[in-house]
Amino acid sequence: MNPPPPFFLAILLVGLVLVRATSSMPLCADSTGVFLGLATDEEAYFTTAGDYGSDDVPNDKDDDKDKDKDDDVAQNWVLVTAASRDKPQHSYDGRYLQVLPDTGRNYPGRGQHLQHAADLEQMSPSVTFVLRVDPGGAGIHTLFLRWTGGDTRGGGDSLYVVLYKKEKKKRKNNHQPLVLVHGQQTVKPTVVPIGAGMSQFTGCCYDMVTHTCPCYTERPNTTTCPNWQDRDHANNFSIQCLVGGGAMTIIRHPEWYLYAGQEAGNVMDFDSEPWDVTCEADGSNTIDSGHDFPSWVLEQGEYELKVYAREDATALDGIYVAGPSGGAPIVSRTYAKGDSTICAAPKRSVGLLLGVSSLMAVAFLLVWFAATRPGKEILGTVLNKPAEAVRYVYVDNS
Repeated sequence: MNPPPPFFLAILLVGLVLVRATSSMPLCADSTGVFLGLATDEEAYFTTAGDYGSDDVPNDKDDDKDKDKDDDVAQNWVLVTAASRDKPQHSYDGRYLQVLPDTGRNYPGRGQHLQHAADLEQMSPSVTFVLRVDPGGAGIHTLFLRWTGGDTRGGGDSLYVVLYKKEKKKRKNNHQPLVLVHGQQTVKPTVVPIGAGMSQFTGCCYDMVTHTCPCYTERPNTTTCPNWQDRDHANNFSIQCLVGGGAMTIIRHPEWYLYAGQEAGNVMDFDSEPWDVTCEADGSNTIDSGHDFPSWVLEQGEYELKVYAREDATALDGIYVAGPSGGAPIVSRTYAKGDSTICAAPKRSVGLLLGVSSLMAVAFLLVWFAATRPGKEILGTVLNKPAEAVRYVYVDNS
């Protein structure tokens, strides 16, 4: 009898690979009550590309050749290696996730402000970590991000964070719906559009480095503000101005958190601020207020923590979620590949894998054997004279 053909072995191997889960593996809290997901551990997350956009990015001289450039690209979070000094430095494993290609895109576009977290789903590229909260781990969960900018301009780039809960029941198409999880009530400084009726601002001073545009009631001198934008022009870019005087707005049900700015901006160094927890609830400006901390009250279940790009080239090295018993990250502690707190596979999954693999092997062997001469004879006997099958097999094996 000839050995199984090579294609049989190939099909069997493919089948075994397909049995194994192809999606990311959920994270569970460790013994200290902390969820850790590192960019270098590719099985700890999955990425989703953003929409296609027309990139019209003229240079400083507004070159017509560049202005007519029209490249349709779908950006995504890509795992890259810090191979040179002009890349983000000091990631834990020399690798990190970055929004590429870097073409100067914003989400939403320049001059626009995010209205609802759901708008990001069809617009911005995202990286998703699945968190599995056990009954004993229910309570307040606080997020710390290890991230940095992809260049030394624009205040260090920026990103959004949104949390969804997976519903227990799946729909007919086996799709598991996601429900937005609102953060805890908080506050942020009150702002008004520069063109609003109650606004007393005459314009804003544009910063070429941070891209912020602080508002003024009177125009400063050219030394103080070399890039003055008058009220009407600034209004075309939806500039918002701080009301000041300690005026604050209560955000009762935050849908997202904006990370846009760190203690030392305009750097490409994860160690500059190892774990960032200050942000702005429902923020969409160039820089966050730093008044808020991303926290949610979670019950038992599985959640999807989504990190959306606000600006391309933004880099992410990992997430750290402290549960009700978890402490804040120790900035001097470093992590390595394999340290992500991926949930342990259930013991039955090993047996299930072996069982399914065995069934697949038997099925393929039967198909192969049925194609051989002895196999055809036995199969013909079984189909035509079932009573002779036992006798045939006994004689053939005697």
